[in-house]
Amino acid sequence: MMEDTFLDEGLGDHFEKATLEMKKENETASGTKQSIETTSGLTNSSEVKDVSNIPFRIIDVHNYFSDRAEVIERALKDCQKELIHNEETLIGTWLLTEISLWDTEKERLVLLTKNFLFSIKYDLISLKILEFNKVPVLDIDTLIAGDLIYPSKSLLPNRNMFGLRIMWNKGQPLQLNKKWNPFAKNIPWLTYTSHPLYWHKGSETDKTRYDVKGLHEALQSLIPEHSSKLNRPIIVENYIGIGSLIHNRNSLGFFKIRGKVSF
Repeated sequence: MMEDTFLDEGLGDHFEKATLEMKKENETASGTKQSIETTSGLTNSSEVKDVSNIPFRIIDVHNYFSDRAEVIERALKDCQKELIHNEETLIGTWLLTEISLWDTEKERLVLLTKNFLFSIKYDLISLKILEFNKVPVLDIDTLIAGDLIYPSKSLLPNRNMFGLRIMWNKGQPLQLNKKWNPFAKNIPWLTYTSHPLYWHKGSETDKTRYDVKGLHEALQSLIPEHSSKLNRPIIVENYIGIGSLIHNRNSLGFFKIRGKVSF
């Protein structure tokens, strides 16, 4: 009888308490799970949004001749042998995208020494230098780093890309006969951004070769002290630019495999 009484009385009191505690634990666990799922959902959504803003996210990297490491190594050795004298100190080498005055993207090897900046058009198929631009470092008077943007009245979509503009025009505006001439050369500035392959390389070490920020950091310590070092958006003066849009969308300034033809 004592055992029956103990079970009848004790079970009712402790069972009710235990049930209440279990209910609270379930509610807490459920709330925690819901919170985690909500946070996870926000994180995933944010990540997707960031990915959508990445330039060149949908390309076949294997179509680029520059994706072949041995080709780039050969190209850099050729350029150093032909363009850099023994007394020159090599600071760094990159494969970047040069943006012309007319907003056309062009694949360029960039070699920086203590005294000169070389921007080289190199044929990655026949493996030879086609042309190059040689700029004395001491002539550089302005360095602008920032997002590449179009004028407010431009019809072109935003690039969402970081760029670097290197200038040696001494603050003078470009002459009209050059500004409106698509074939004009000797433009007193160069504009760069990262190569498309930058967004498709796994490790930071692999990305370094294609990253325009590396060139920016190297130049800051080399250019004259009186030179201007600015951090602000870089305006690419293109308002309609159908020609440049077609050129850039089809990567015509890069050496690629294009079906049965490579150029």
